[in-house]
Amino acid sequence: MPVERRDDGNLVFGYLDTASADLSGASDTVLVRALVGGEGYAAEMRPSRFGALSGCDISGEQAIRVMPRPSPAAPRPGHLLGLLVSGRGELEQDGRQAELAPGDFVLYTGARPFRLELDSGHRYFVLTLDAGTAGQLATTGGAVTANAELPRSPSGRVLAAVVGELAERAHGFGPLARREMGEHVSAILRTLLREAGGSGAAVGGGAAGALDRVLAYIDDRLAEDLSPGTIAAAHHISVRHLHALFRESGVTVSDHVRRRRLERIRQDLVDPALAHLPAYVLAARRGLGEASHFSRVFRAEFGLSPRAVREQAHARA
Repeated sequence: MPVERRDDGNLVFGYLDTASADLSGASDTVLVRALVGGEGYAAEMRPSRFGALSGCDISGEQAIRVMPRPSPAAPRPGHLLGLLVSGRGELEQDGRQAELAPGDFVLYTGARPFRLELDSGHRYFVLTLDAGTAGQLATTGGAVTANAELPRSPSGRVLAAVVGELAERAHGFGPLARREMGEHVSAILRTLLREAGGSGAAVGGGAAGALDRVLAYIDDRLAEDLSPGTIAAAHHISVRHLHALFRESGVTVSDHVRRRRLERIRQDLVDPALAHLPAYVLAARRGLGEASHFSRVFRAEFGLSPRAVREQAHARA
Protein backbone atom coordinates (compact mmCIF):
# COMPACT_ATOMS: atom_id res chain seq x y z
CA MET A 1 0.00 0.00 0.00
CA PRO A 2 1.92 3.11 -1.16
CA VAL A 3 1.54 6.02 1.30
CA GLU A 4 3.11 9.44 0.94
CA ARG A 5 3.11 11.59 4.07
CA ARG A 6 2.06 15.22 3.61
CA ASP A 7 1.58 18.11 6.02
CA ASP A 8 -2.19 17.91 5.52
CA GLY A 9 -2.47 14.12 5.69
CA ASN A 10 -1.38 10.97 3.89
CA LEU A 11 -1.72 10.37 0.15
CA VAL A 12 -2.72 6.74 -0.39
CA PHE A 13 -2.86 5.06 -3.80
CA GLY A 14 -2.47 1.71 -5.53
CA TYR A 15 -5.08 -0.13 -3.45
CA LEU A 16 -7.50 -0.35 -6.42
CA ASP A 17 -5.31 0.76 -9.31
CA THR A 18 -2.68 -1.83 -8.45
CA ALA A 19 -0.94 -1.50 -11.82
CA SER A 20 0.10 2.06 -10.99
CA ALA A 21 3.29 2.29 -8.94
CA ASP A 22 3.57 6.06 -9.49
CA LEU A 23 1.45 8.55 -7.57
CA SER A 24 1.13 10.84 -10.58
CA GLY A 25 -0.48 8.09 -12.69
CA ALA A 26 -2.75 6.46 -10.10
CA SER A 27 -6.50 6.95 -10.56
CA ASP A 28 -7.38 5.96 -6.99
CA THR A 29 -5.42 8.54 -4.97
CA VAL A 30 -7.08 9.76 -1.77
CA LEU A 31 -6.00 11.95 1.13
CA VAL A 32 -6.39 10.17 4.48
CA ARG A 33 -6.32 12.11 7.73
CA ALA A 34 -6.34 10.58 11.20
CA LEU A 35 -9.14 12.19 13.21
CA VAL A 36 -7.30 11.72 16.50
CA GLY A 37 -3.63 12.46 17.10
CA GLY A 38 -2.70 13.41 13.54
CA GLU A 39 -0.23 10.54 13.26
CA GLY A 40 0.63 8.67 10.08
CA TYR A 41 -1.76 6.27 8.46
CA ALA A 42 -1.56 2.48 8.67
CA ALA A 43 -4.07 -0.14 7.59
CA GLU A 44 -4.23 -3.65 6.23
CA MET A 45 -5.26 -3.61 2.56
CA ARG A 46 -6.02 -6.73 0.56
CA PRO A 47 -6.64 -5.97 -3.14
CA SER A 48 -8.63 -8.40 -5.28
CA ARG A 49 -9.93 -8.62 -8.82
CA PHE A 50 -13.33 -9.76 -10.08
CA GLY A 51 -13.13 -9.56 -13.85
CA ALA A 52 -13.84 -5.93 -14.76
CA LEU A 53 -14.11 -4.95 -11.09
CA SER A 54 -11.22 -4.13 -8.77
CA GLY A 55 -11.74 -4.51 -5.04
CA CYS A 56 -9.91 -3.85 -1.81
CA ASP A 57 -10.66 -5.02 1.73
CA ILE A 58 -9.41 -2.31 4.13
CA SER A 59 -9.04 -2.87 7.88
CA GLY A 60 -7.80 -0.12 10.19
CA GLU A 61 -7.71 0.78 13.88
CA GLN A 62 -7.59 4.57 13.37
CA ALA A 63 -10.60 6.85 13.01
CA ILE A 64 -10.01 8.49 9.63
CA ARG A 65 -11.38 10.99 7.12
CA VAL A 66 -10.89 10.20 3.42
CA MET A 67 -11.16 12.72 0.55
CA PRO A 68 -10.31 12.38 -3.17
CA ARG A 69 -7.02 13.79 -4.41
CA PRO A 70 -6.78 12.74 -8.09
CA SER A 71 -3.64 13.67 -9.96
CA PRO A 72 -4.23 15.84 -13.07
CA ALA A 73 -2.07 13.41 -15.05
CA ALA A 74 -3.98 10.30 -13.94
CA PRO A 75 -7.05 8.79 -15.63
CA ARG A 76 -10.34 10.25 -14.44
CA PRO A 77 -11.46 8.49 -11.23
CA GLY A 78 -14.50 6.27 -11.63
CA HIS A 79 -17.56 5.31 -9.60
CA LEU A 80 -17.22 3.17 -6.51
CA LEU A 81 -19.31 0.93 -4.31
CA GLY A 82 -18.26 0.82 -0.67
CA LEU A 83 -19.63 -1.64 1.89
CA LEU A 84 -19.00 -1.26 5.60
CA VAL A 85 -18.24 -4.72 6.99
CA SER A 86 -17.68 -3.61 10.59
CA GLY A 87 -17.49 -0.37 12.57
CA ARG A 88 -19.38 2.84 11.84
CA GLY A 89 -19.01 5.38 9.05
CA GLU A 90 -20.48 8.25 7.09
CA LEU A 91 -20.18 9.36 3.48
CA GLU A 92 -21.04 12.83 2.17
CA GLN A 93 -21.32 13.70 -1.53
CA ASP A 94 -23.56 15.81 -3.77
CA GLY A 95 -25.23 17.45 -0.76
CA ARG A 96 -26.28 14.18 0.91
CA GLN A 97 -24.97 12.31 3.91
CA ALA A 98 -25.31 8.56 4.34
CA GLU A 99 -24.75 7.02 7.76
CA LEU A 100 -23.13 3.59 7.46
CA ALA A 101 -23.71 0.68 9.81
CA PRO A 102 -22.31 -2.84 9.27
CA GLY A 103 -23.85 -4.30 6.11
CA ASP A 104 -24.67 -0.92 4.54
CA PHE A 105 -23.28 0.06 1.15
CA VAL A 106 -22.95 3.40 -0.56
CA LEU A 107 -22.28 4.57 -4.13
CA TYR A 108 -19.98 7.50 -4.88
CA THR A 109 -17.45 8.79 -7.39
CA GLY A 110 -13.85 9.91 -7.02
CA ALA A 111 -14.37 12.46 -9.79
CA ARG A 112 -16.28 14.81 -7.45
CA PRO A 113 -15.57 15.92 -3.88
CA PHE A 114 -16.62 13.48 -1.18
CA ARG A 115 -15.95 12.96 2.52
CA LEU A 116 -15.77 9.45 3.92
CA GLU A 117 -15.31 9.04 7.67
CA LEU A 118 -14.65 5.67 9.30
CA ASP A 119 -14.50 5.11 13.05
CA SER A 120 -11.68 3.26 14.77
CA GLY A 121 -11.77 -0.50 14.35
CA HIS A 122 -13.34 -0.35 10.89
CA ARG A 123 -13.38 -2.79 8.01
CA TYR A 124 -14.42 -1.36 4.64
CA PHE A 125 -14.74 -3.19 1.30
CA VAL A 126 -14.63 -1.02 -1.82
CA LEU A 127 -15.22 -1.99 -5.46
CA THR A 128 -14.72 -0.14 -8.72
CA LEU A 129 -17.56 -0.49 -11.24
CA ASP A 130 -17.39 -1.81 -14.78
CA ALA A 131 -17.77 0.70 -17.62
CA GLY A 132 -21.36 -0.23 -18.48
CA THR A 133 -22.62 0.01 -14.91
CA ALA A 134 -20.67 3.22 -14.24
CA GLY A 135 -22.18 4.73 -17.39
CA GLN A 136 -25.65 3.82 -16.18
CA LEU A 137 -24.89 5.33 -12.77
CA ALA A 138 -23.63 8.53 -14.41
CA THR A 139 -27.00 9.04 -16.14
CA THR A 140 -28.70 9.37 -12.74
CA GLY A 141 -27.18 12.84 -12.40
CA GLY A 142 -25.87 12.20 -8.89
CA ALA A 143 -29.25 11.06 -7.53
CA VAL A 144 -27.86 7.79 -6.14
CA THR A 145 -24.51 8.93 -4.73
CA ALA A 146 -24.51 8.97 -0.92
CA ASN A 147 -28.12 7.78 -1.06
CA ALA A 148 -28.91 6.04 2.23
CA GLU A 149 -32.18 4.61 0.91
CA LEU A 150 -30.64 2.32 -1.72
CA PRO A 151 -29.56 -0.44 0.73
CA ARG A 152 -33.13 -0.54 2.10
CA SER A 153 -34.77 -1.39 -1.23
CA PRO A 154 -35.35 -5.07 -2.17
CA SER A 155 -32.61 -5.06 -4.80
CA GLY A 156 -30.37 -3.12 -2.44
CA ARG A 157 -30.72 -5.77 0.26
CA VAL A 158 -29.78 -8.49 -2.22
CA LEU A 159 -26.80 -6.48 -3.43
CA ALA A 160 -25.59 -5.82 0.14
CA ALA A 161 -25.79 -9.54 0.96
CA VAL A 162 -23.87 -10.56 -2.17
CA VAL A 163 -21.13 -7.93 -1.75
CA GLY A 164 -20.83 -8.83 1.93
CA GLU A 165 -20.23 -12.48 1.06
CA LEU A 166 -17.80 -11.41 -1.65
CA ALA A 167 -15.81 -9.43 0.91
CA GLU A 168 -15.61 -12.46 3.20
CA ARG A 169 -14.65 -14.97 0.50
CA ALA A 170 -12.82 -12.83 -2.05
CA HIS A 171 -9.63 -14.87 -1.98
CA GLY A 172 -11.34 -18.26 -1.95
CA PHE A 173 -12.49 -18.11 -5.59
CA GLY A 174 -10.58 -19.25 -8.63
CA PRO A 175 -9.96 -16.88 -11.58
CA LEU A 176 -13.10 -17.85 -13.51
CA ALA A 177 -15.31 -17.75 -10.44
CA ARG A 178 -13.99 -14.29 -9.51
CA ARG A 179 -14.87 -12.97 -12.95
CA GLU A 180 -18.36 -14.45 -12.77
CA MET A 181 -18.90 -13.03 -9.29
CA GLY A 182 -18.04 -9.59 -10.64
CA GLU A 183 -20.61 -10.03 -13.40
CA HIS A 184 -23.26 -11.03 -10.85
CA VAL A 185 -22.57 -7.92 -8.74
CA SER A 186 -22.76 -5.70 -11.83
CA ALA A 187 -26.04 -7.26 -12.93
CA ILE A 188 -27.68 -6.76 -9.51
CA LEU A 189 -26.41 -3.18 -9.33
CA ARG A 190 -27.77 -2.40 -12.79
CA THR A 191 -31.17 -3.71 -11.65
CA LEU A 192 -30.98 -1.46 -8.59
CA LEU A 193 -30.07 1.55 -10.72
CA ARG A 194 -32.95 0.92 -13.11
CA GLU A 195 -35.32 0.78 -10.16
CA ALA A 196 -33.87 3.99 -8.73
CA GLY A 197 -34.17 5.65 -12.14
CA GLY A 198 -37.86 4.79 -12.21
CA SER A 199 -38.55 7.15 -9.28
CA GLY A 200 -37.77 4.34 -6.84
CA ALA A 201 -41.35 3.10 -6.91
CA ALA A 202 -42.54 -0.26 -8.09
CA VAL A 203 -45.26 -0.56 -10.69
CA GLY A 204 -48.47 -1.32 -8.87
CA GLY A 205 -51.95 -2.74 -9.39
CA GLY A 206 -53.08 -3.69 -12.85
CA ALA A 207 -50.01 -2.08 -14.41
CA ALA A 208 -47.81 -4.73 -12.79
CA GLY A 209 -49.87 -7.53 -14.35
CA ALA A 210 -49.77 -5.86 -17.76
CA LEU A 211 -46.01 -5.44 -17.57
CA ASP A 212 -45.55 -9.07 -16.48
CA ARG A 213 -47.47 -10.21 -19.56
CA VAL A 214 -45.36 -7.99 -21.81
CA LEU A 215 -42.12 -9.29 -20.28
CA ALA A 216 -43.21 -12.91 -20.76
CA TYR A 217 -44.18 -12.14 -24.37
CA ILE A 218 -40.73 -10.68 -25.06
CA ASP A 219 -38.89 -13.63 -23.51
CA ASP A 220 -40.90 -16.09 -25.63
CA ARG A 221 -40.24 -14.26 -28.91
CA LEU A 222 -36.68 -12.97 -28.83
CA ALA A 223 -36.05 -14.11 -32.41
CA GLU A 224 -39.08 -12.20 -33.74
CA ASP A 225 -39.84 -8.55 -34.46
CA LEU A 226 -40.00 -6.88 -31.07
CA SER A 227 -40.44 -3.26 -32.04
CA PRO A 228 -42.58 -1.21 -29.62
CA GLY A 229 -45.37 -1.09 -32.20
CA THR A 230 -45.45 -4.88 -32.57
CA ILE A 231 -45.41 -5.48 -28.82
CA ALA A 232 -48.12 -2.90 -28.18
CA ALA A 233 -50.38 -4.29 -30.92
CA ALA A 234 -50.04 -7.83 -29.54
CA HIS A 235 -51.34 -6.59 -26.17
CA HIS A 236 -54.01 -4.26 -27.55
CA ILE A 237 -52.48 -1.17 -25.96
CA SER A 238 -51.03 2.01 -27.42
CA VAL A 239 -47.29 2.46 -27.90
CA ARG A 240 -47.50 5.38 -25.47
CA HIS A 241 -49.01 3.09 -22.82
CA LEU A 242 -46.29 0.51 -23.45
CA HIS A 243 -43.55 3.09 -22.96
CA ALA A 244 -45.26 4.27 -19.77
CA LEU A 245 -45.22 0.74 -18.33
CA PHE A 246 -41.48 0.48 -18.85
CA ARG A 247 -40.79 4.05 -17.76
CA GLU A 248 -42.02 3.20 -14.25
CA SER A 249 -39.32 0.51 -14.11
CA GLY A 250 -36.58 2.90 -15.22
CA VAL A 251 -35.78 1.21 -18.55
CA THR A 252 -36.91 1.66 -22.15
CA VAL A 253 -38.61 -1.04 -24.20
CA SER A 254 -35.71 -1.26 -26.64
CA ASP A 255 -33.09 -1.46 -23.89
CA HIS A 256 -34.97 -4.29 -22.18
CA VAL A 257 -35.31 -6.26 -25.43
CA ARG A 258 -31.61 -5.81 -26.20
CA ARG A 259 -30.54 -6.91 -22.72
CA ARG A 260 -32.78 -9.97 -22.73
CA ARG A 261 -31.43 -11.01 -26.13
CA LEU A 262 -27.84 -10.60 -24.97
CA GLU A 263 -28.47 -12.49 -21.74
CA ARG A 264 -30.03 -15.37 -23.65
CA ILE A 265 -27.16 -15.42 -26.14
CA ARG A 266 -24.70 -15.56 -23.26
CA GLN A 267 -26.53 -18.59 -21.87
CA ASP A 268 -26.40 -20.23 -25.30
CA LEU A 269 -22.66 -19.58 -25.61
CA VAL A 270 -21.90 -21.60 -22.47
CA ASP A 271 -24.33 -24.42 -23.29
CA PRO A 272 -22.26 -27.51 -24.24
CA ALA A 273 -25.09 -28.72 -26.49
CA LEU A 274 -24.67 -25.61 -28.66
CA ALA A 275 -20.86 -25.55 -28.74
CA HIS A 276 -20.82 -26.55 -32.42
CA LEU A 277 -22.70 -23.42 -33.49
CA PRO A 278 -20.78 -20.20 -34.20
CA ALA A 279 -21.56 -17.21 -32.00
CA TYR A 280 -23.10 -15.26 -34.88
CA VAL A 281 -25.57 -18.10 -35.49
CA LEU A 282 -26.61 -18.06 -31.83
CA ALA A 283 -27.01 -14.29 -32.04
CA ALA A 284 -29.20 -14.56 -35.15
CA ARG A 285 -31.39 -17.11 -33.38
CA ARG A 286 -32.06 -14.50 -30.68
CA GLY A 287 -32.79 -11.62 -33.02
CA LEU A 288 -29.33 -10.03 -33.38
CA GLY A 289 -28.39 -10.90 -36.93
CA GLU A 290 -25.61 -8.44 -37.79
CA ALA A 291 -22.36 -10.04 -36.61
CA SER A 292 -20.28 -6.87 -36.12
CA HIS A 293 -23.07 -5.07 -34.27
CA PHE A 294 -23.69 -8.12 -32.07
CA SER A 295 -20.03 -8.40 -31.03
CA ARG A 296 -19.87 -4.72 -30.15
CA VAL A 297 -23.01 -4.61 -27.99
CA PHE A 298 -22.13 -7.95 -26.35
CA ARG A 299 -18.73 -6.67 -25.23
CA ALA A 300 -20.29 -3.40 -24.03
CA GLU A 301 -22.81 -5.31 -21.91
CA PHE A 302 -20.56 -8.00 -20.40
CA GLY A 303 -17.02 -6.62 -20.76
CA LEU A 304 -15.95 -9.74 -22.71
CA SER A 305 -16.17 -10.85 -26.31
CA PRO A 306 -18.47 -13.78 -27.21
CA ARG A 307 -15.37 -15.88 -27.92
CA ALA A 308 -13.88 -15.13 -24.50
CA VAL A 309 -17.12 -16.13 -22.75
CA ARG A 310 -17.21 -19.41 -24.64
CA GLU A 311 -13.51 -20.12 -24.02
CA GLN A 312 -13.92 -19.53 -20.28
CA ALA A 313 -16.87 -21.90 -20.16
CA HIS A 314 -14.88 -24.52 -22.05
CA ALA A 315 -11.89 -24.13 -19.69
CA ARG A 316 -14.15 -24.47 -16.66
CA ALA A 317 -15.73 -27.62 -18.07
